[in-house]
Amino acid sequence: MARTSSNPDSLAKDNPVLPGTAKLIRTQAALFSGPIPPPDLLDRYNQMIPDGANRILKMAENQSTHRQFIEKWAIVGGTILSYIGVLCAAVIAIGALYIGSDLIKSGHVIPGSVLGGGGLTGLVAAFIYGTRSRREERQERDRRNKELIRPE
Repeated sequence: MARTSSNPDSLAKDNPVLPGTAKLIRTQAALFSGPIPPPDLLDRYNQMIPDGANRILKMAENQSTHRQFIEKWAIVGGTILSYIGVLCAAVIAIGALYIGSDLIKSGHVIPGSVLGGGGLTGLVAAFIYGTRSRREERQERDRRNKELIRPE
């Protein structure tokens, strides 16, 4: 009668190697990635749990739908925040220009020029910084994606 054990050390003690013979130990492992197991494992789930395979597939579908919903709103939310940022910057710039021109009209040329010029300078600087940081993020994302495709 053959003995089975999950501990390789106990197998070695129970089955000594005779002189002139070799010992063969075979280990088998299975691995899968993702929410859906291979078909033979799904079949075994069906044997253990009534409608088990269908429940696993439904869970994977629900998870996929949920993830796509979250990703969609992350993109939409980022777009909305971007537009709000542009609107706020425009309001600040127009306000700075208006107050600066009003100060210049009332005889305060230097403070009006500083305020109006500073508002425009800040707006231009924010635009340049935003453009540069988005470009750097894009380049970094592209670099990481290329590493995933062709690991170096």
